[in-house]
Amino acid sequence: MSDRKYRHHGYQDSDRPKGGGGGPRTPREPMRERVEGAPRGRTAGGFGPQAFKCSRCGDRQPTHEETLHTSACGKCSSDLHTCTNCVNFDTSTQWQCRVWENIPARVSPKDVRNLCERFAPRLVADLAADKGRTEAPDDARKAFDALFKK
Repeated sequence: MSDRKYRHHGYQDSDRPKGGGGGPRTPREPMRERVEGAPRGRTAGGFGPQAFKCSRCGDRQPTHEETLHTSACGKCSSDLHTCTNCVNFDTSTQWQCRVWENIPARVSPKDVRNLCERFAPRLVADLAADKGRTEAPDDARKAFDALFKK
């Protein structure tokens, strides 16, 4: 270890040996294959089924192909044909819409029914879909043992 307090680039480089690093680099270990049947995280290897959900209450809607201008949520009775339920809704862009160049004026308020022709339902991962699936206590142990190859 050096007797200098600061080791960042440019601080008394004249007496430091050139070359950087610290030694030879070792190659990375190849990734292990996934054990079939092992428990996975919610997003490990891909997302679960997608669903159209109400942006206000999060209730899953029965269909997303035909969201009519008059559609309303069955749980909270809020409108579904709104900017907040649209795939183009983005708070970091101008007029909070990704296709703002194609709309004539800003739509306000965002959570009330509108007649925008650019509306496309926003699909989100349905993480509640795997609630019915139960795993036996042995499954987690088998996956753990397979991870460390016992």
